[in-house]
Amino acid sequence: MTHTYDVVIIGAGGGGITAAFEAQRRGAKVALLEKYKIGGECTHSGCIPSKALIDVAKHYKAIESAAAHGLHALDVKSGFEFSRAMEHVKSIVDGVYAHEQPKRFNDLGIDTFINQSGARFIDAHTVAIGDDKVSGKNIIIATGSGPRLLPTDPNNPVEMLNNENFWELRSQPDSIAFLGGGVIAAELGQALARFGTKVTIIDRNDRILAALDPEVGDYLISAFAESGIEMITGANATVCAKDADGKVCIDIEQGPEGAKKASQLSVSELFVSIGRVPNIDGLDLEAAGIEHSRHGVTVDDAMRSSVPHIYAVGDVASRAKFSHVANYQAELVVRNMLNGEDRRSDLSALPWAIFTSPEVGHVGLTESQAREQHNGVQVFKVDAATDRFITDSKTGGFLKIVMDAENRLLGATGVGEHAGEWVQCLTLPIRHKLKAEDIADTIFAYPTYAEIVKKSCSRFLRTKL
Repeated sequence: MTHTYDVVIIGAGGGGITAAFEAQRRGAKVALLEKYKIGGECTHSGCIPSKALIDVAKHYKAIESAAAHGLHALDVKSGFEFSRAMEHVKSIVDGVYAHEQPKRFNDLGIDTFINQSGARFIDAHTVAIGDDKVSGKNIIIATGSGPRLLPTDPNNPVEMLNNENFWELRSQPDSIAFLGGGVIAAELGQALARFGTKVTIIDRNDRILAALDPEVGDYLISAFAESGIEMITGANATVCAKDADGKVCIDIEQGPEGAKKASQLSVSELFVSIGRVPNIDGLDLEAAGIEHSRHGVTVDDAMRSSVPHIYAVGDVASRAKFSHVANYQAELVVRNMLNGEDRRSDLSALPWAIFTSPEVGHVGLTESQAREQHNGVQVFKVDAATDRFITDSKTGGFLKIVMDAENRLLGATGVGEHAGEWVQCLTLPIRHKLKAEDIADTIFAYPTYAEIVKKSCSRFLRTKL
């Protein structure tokens, strides 16, 4: 039997859920297809569990520094159980998932199909999942991405962690190596280091978090080094095997060609964080004539694929792999297909954050990008030392704002306590091309962390008097 719908959505992660709700609210008959659990990577193995674990690590660190805040010193290590921390993380995930059960969607009139066989195209309008076939006037692919895996020797396999299976751990590793120095390694590596695990991050680039503004990167790297995290950069690593003690051995080559230094690292666990790959395997995109590549489904700037009534959103079609990007693109696509609008995906004022301590927040252009695209670029930096930072003993870090010759805001990068929150304040001004004067003339509540945004603009303008 074939079920017919106005909109068929493949994938029930952030983008798929947003598309389903948006289409249902606009009166469409909607089907939501999912291979595993509703909520996708963000709920079950990404944003939610990682931020929950980071929060536990922050509390752990806060207890450790009680004496510095006029409290009695506490032995934070006494009685600490890693398994309890991970069970707490699981309870947070379960709590979020409780609001994403299939019944909720079915009760709203969104027909939900879940089958581990996954969805696959039969033709440009028909998708099969399990024993069901669904036909859609419009189809949205929102299958997300998964961790890039390393091949292993079948004769001597090495179990490797990634952001999906990491959450099954209940025994704290004595030591762990992260292959790849991106956001996942930085966030989870720091959390584990705070619990007492010996953490090593191995990266082929000259520095971890290579995409960051260099000043921000240096600040964060310094904080990592002070916390005991070892960073081996400019390195190529090869996983060997497990030794007699059950530890993973990693061969490392470091240095320029002709002068490479070889070393070996032995760790309890190996975490592979070398990037993401779009989830397109098994979709049979060819059956629908959908163009694709190793980067995912090929789309235009309206997120439309090579087949006009089929769209793709989020990680499966975008190099900016953030849940908020998937949600934004999902809303855009539904409005285009159901309202006849012609909206385009515009990520020029895209905010993002890295939830380390100190936290990193960014929106718009970096300094180097701005200098490539504009003449007369102006950059101003203010330290994260306004009164709220002082009262909370969280001084350290800075906010850097980037402007054009007319003082219009182009971008901002911050590092410091809650940077992801206060940098977000500049998203709307950057999107609407406001000037530093507009921010300086705005009232900010005192004392707040966000006041640093006003300070950056008002102090910049004083330098021009």
